Order: sequence, then C-alpha cells, then structure tokens
Amino acid sequence: MRSEARDDGDPAVDAGSRRGLAVSLEGVSRSYPRGQETVRALDGVSLTVRPGELSLVLGPSGGGKSTLMHLLGGMDRPTAGRVVAGTAVTSQLSPDRLSAWRRTHVGFVFQSFHLLPHLTAAENVALPMVLGGRRRAPARRRALDVLGRVGLGDRASHRPGELSGGQAQRVAVARALAADPPVILADEPTGHLDSQSGQEILGLLRDLAHGDGRTVVVVSHNEEFAALADRVVRVRDGRIVADSAPGEAAAGGRLGPSAGTLMGMAGSAALRRAWRSILTGLGVTVGVAAMVLLVSIGAGIEHRVVAAVLDQASLSSVLVSPTKGAGISLGQAGATQGAARPIGAAQIAAFSRLPGVRAAYTQPAFLATAAVGGRARTVEIQALPPATLWDGTTGVTLPTLVAGNLPGLSRPGIVLPESAADALFGVVQGQEAGLVGRTVRVTLSGAIRGSSISAIASAAAHPQNMVLTGVGRASLGGAAAQVRNSLALRWATLATPKGAVVDYGGAVVVAASANDVQGVTQAIGDLGFGATTAGDIVGRIQTVFGVLETALGVIGGIALVVAGLMIAVVMSMAVLERSREIGVLRALGARRSDVFTLFLSEAAFIGFAGGIVGDILGWALGKLGALLFHQAGIFLVPLWLILLGLGFGGAVAILAGAVPAGRAARLNPVEALRAE
Repeated sequence: MRSEARDDGDPAVDAGSRRGLAVSLEGVSRSYPRGQETVRALDGVSLTVRPGELSLVLGPSGGGKSTLMHLLGGMDRPTAGRVVAGTAVTSQLSPDRLSAWRRTHVGFVFQSFHLLPHLTAAENVALPMVLGGRRRAPARRRALDVLGRVGLGDRASHRPGELSGGQAQRVAVARALAADPPVILADEPTGHLDSQSGQEILGLLRDLAHGDGRTVVVVSHNEEFAALADRVVRVRDGRIVADSAPGEAAAGGRLGPSAGTLMGMAGSAALRRAWRSILTGLGVTVGVAAMVLLVSIGAGIEHRVVAAVLDQASLSSVLVSPTKGAGISLGQAGATQGAARPIGAAQIAAFSRLPGVRAAYTQPAFLATAAVGGRARTVEIQALPPATLWDGTTGVTLPTLVAGNLPGLSRPGIVLPESAADALFGVVQGQEAGLVGRTVRVTLSGAIRGSSISAIASAAAHPQNMVLTGVGRASLGGAAAQVRNSLALRWATLATPKGAVVDYGGAVVVAASANDVQGVTQAIGDLGFGATTAGDIVGRIQTVFGVLETALGVIGGIALVVAGLMIAVVMSMAVLERSREIGVLRALGARRSDVFTLFLSEAAFIGFAGGIVGDILGWALGKLGALLFHQAGIFLVPLWLILLGLGFGGAVAILAGAVPAGRAARLNPVEALRAE
C-alpha cells in the first residue's frame, strides 16, 4: 500500500490507497440553469463506491448518471451536499488542488475516447504523467508497459486515426491507468464499439477491479453488462431508484508539469498549425522589422552627424563664432552685423595665446565644380586642419581614407569623397584605389560663408588642375572634398573683395587637455565671441535624435499593437476549437494554471518567433538599402535594439494572449468535453 503525505497540512487532504479508494456522495444535488428554468441533474443522492468492485451505473439518457460520475471524479462540484474520498472532502478543495487530486487518483475513460489526434498512442498514454511532472523518458517507458498490458504494445507509435474503435478505447484505458490511479471512471466506454469489442473492454475494466483492487465505476445504458458487474446502481430523474448492494482519498501534491514541458507542448501546438502560426506571427514580424529598420536608420544618421561634427573638431576643441551665443560657423563669413565681431588672422592669433590653448585655426569652405572629362559634379570643399596638427597628439580629427593619402606640398592636391570620385571617374564602390594620382579640374563657384559669388568669379574662379591624392569615406549626405589649410586660406583671400579684411567667420581652438576645455570656453566668451564645445554639440544632437528614434519606434510599435489584436483574436478562436482538448487535459489532472501557461506559452512562442524573424528582416532591409544607396554607415543596429525588438514581440504576444489563455483556464472541464 503506497500513500502520499498531506498537502501543506490541510486536514481536508488525507492519504489513500493507490490500489483502491472509497468515494462517497453524501446528500448530493446538482442543478443547472437552462434559460428561465433550473434543471436538477441529481437530487439528494447518497452513494459509496468501494475498492475491488466493478460498479455499473445504469439509466436512460438525461437521468443523471454522467453527472454522478463527474462528481465522483472531481470534474464537477455539487450544488448541495459533499463528496468525500477517503477522509478528504474533495468538493471543498480549491480548483487547482482538485485538479491535482484528480491527476493522481482518478483515471477517466470516455465514450468518444478523447485521444488527442496529433499524439501517438504512447504519447496519449504518457500525457497524464507528463502533466504530473514526470520527465518524458520515464513517462514513455511507463506508457509502453501499460500499452503492453492492454494488448497494444505493437501499436504504440500509431496515431488515433490509424486505430480501430476497440484499439482506441484500449489506449484510453491505458491512459487512465498510466498514473496508477486508485479510481477508474468510465463513461459509456462501449458506446462506439461493436458488441465483441464492448465485452472485451468491460472485461478489462473488471480485471482492474478484481485483479488490482481498484475502485471501478462504469456508466452505461446497456443492460447486457449488468451480469458482468459486481454492483448495479440504477439512476432515473436524478435519483437512485435501485442499488444491488447496500449501502478513501488524498488530494495530490501541487507537483505539476514543468514550465519546460508546457512550453514544449505549446511549441508543438504552434508547429502543428504552422500556417496559422506563421500568419499570426506575421504581424509581429512586420512590426518588429519596421521598428528595427526605422530606429536603426535614426541611430545611423545620428552616428553620421556626430561623426561629421567630430570630423571638424575633436572633443577637446572649442568652436568659435563671431557673435556670443550665436550658432557655430567654421567657414569664411561676410560683413558682420549687430554685435558680431570679425574673426580674422589677428583674432585667431589671440586665441592661440590664451591659457590652456594648444593651437587655433580656421577651416574655410567653398562650393566648386569638379570635372573629369565630360563628367562634372558640384562639391563642397573644406580646409583640412593645419599640417602641423597632423601628428596625432593634438586631438584634431582627419578624414578616414579608403584609398590614397592626404594632400602634400609638391602640387595642389584634393581628397574627394567616395560618392563624388565614383561618379566623376565612372567606377563602382571598392575600385577607388586605382583613381589615386588622376587629375581633377576644379572651379570655385562660391564661398559657403563669405563674399559674393561675383567676387569669387572675378578673383578666384579660374579653373585649376588638382591631383587626386586620396578618396575619403562618405559621411552623411556625402562628405566634403578637402584641401590643405594653406591653399584654402589663399582662396579665402582671393574671395574677399579688394580692400576688405579677410573675415573667416569662425575658428577652432584646440585645448591643451580635456581639463582645459571649460576654462578656454570661458576665456573666449569673455572676449565677446560665441564658444561651443564639440561635446556640447554632440550632446544636443544625441538629445534630438533620441526623440526622433523614439518617434520612429512608436511608428513601428503601431504595427505591433495591430499584431497583438490579431494574436488575441486567433488565440480566442483556438480556445473555441480546442475546447475538447482543454477538457481532456483538465480531466487528466491539468490545473487551471497549467492550461493558462500552455496557451500563454503558445502565444509567446508565436511572438518571440515573429520577433526573431522581424529582427532579421529589419536588419536585412537596412543592409540592402545601405548597399543600394552607397550609404554604408547610415544603418546602425545596436545589440540593445535587437533585444528590444525581440522583447517587444514577445511582450505584445503575451499581453494579447493573456485574455484567451484565461478563458481557456476557466473552462468547465465537463462542458469542454462536450464541445465538438
């Protein structure tokens, strides 16, 4: 005799025989509302079924015999009276504890077999053990042993659709025996069988009562079986009208299937309905892909803008403008207005003498036309920092080259960005190395900031041949072409009207160290000029783009909300379609929490799978766009964004699936089993 300890010391939960258990109905009534009426399925019934005997409950349809069986097995609760198994009042147990008791103490055999069609015979038999928390391997071994006992050892790998009616019912009997329950309840187990198969099934059930000492109750309307039963109880109109014989249980522990087991079952369910799962998860995929793509583009543009700023000044640099509190200007400026102060050679020299300053310079910028043969392209030309600052110790930033070198002193040289070089010489990206040393004809057409175009035309617009010394990596919007600082300063002088002082409109002051940046900024402000650090600019850019990326993410999130609604609808339909499956799981002892976890895990499986595919799709579309438009750095996918896309996909699915999963968990097992 094997027994189980009480669950948490509850006095309503006691040990019982694993080979047989007395179950009693004490003054039990069960009523159901039907429209405006109340139907009494049972009316004051008292009955005790005992170990070692086969009890046959006979009666017409609608007489209450199935309700009686459901109350004996803890599938339903009485409206009045109580149900006692051993010393446990099972009718007073909580739903989950009643499920646990049912899982370990009752085996059900149904008229319609209720085998899950997607599982093999062995998997159907192992199901109550898996729901009880047993690992799959020992559960399968036990299932094979029990199938052998009912004569179906050679049909273990067959699915229900490949079995005859008698064989399917034997599998159902084997499933009822799988967890070695002391009570076996069979509801019309021969209703779908021929007479010979029916006699065999009833004989098998009688052997379980006599040979194993189990408590076996069979509900039927077949009078022929009365001769095979040890006891016949006749029920009519909700009352016991005859009983051929005058007239023990523990709620199981809270052990149930592991989370991994339930998630595995959920994954299998999603894969069985692959097309539906794919279509359901497609909304998540689109939403995550849109979010990843849009936010990645925003992050890429931010990176490129920051890089463009740092191309002009390092974090140890201070950018000087002619008006205190005004914006930044690094190129040549025209006539000053209001409180603006000109920035010429004298002012730059003064900046260089301030405490904590390592160097000061300006970087004039111009518009020009670059031509090679019959091809021409408008480019921006910007001055490089002075060559004396190229040693890598000053913190100034130089362009990243994909081919060649920076211009030398021997003859006028120019660095073109990739896009301009490829267009002028008719090559594709990656072939720029062969362009170094070629000649480019450059004609200035105007100063970005400074004198009028007519002044440029009259003094500095003569075409000049320049050697292509290098090709720079493209940045946001196409990087500027670059020339030596000394050459740009000569152009600035030529671009200034005769008799006027050269006004560069801006300057860059390099601090000796990061600790000197704040003091240098204050000193420049005291002189009446605007001063902004590169770090300040980068911070502002990051703030603006943070808002932009959030807005782009919200746009992608709208698709995720739609996907969540789709998942909620599909999962609600799945609950209706799988009501019988839910009823079988509950009859086999699955708790409400197990059913909830199973359906929620299925939604999560779809959501996370959609999130993974969405991450991959968003990344691939971004890479393709960058390749097509020759903007390699404009698409940036940080790891946090991939994880965020995956998390959002799963979270939306879980939230959307929670309501349908709750409905599935709350289904009455008796009503669920009646669903078709």
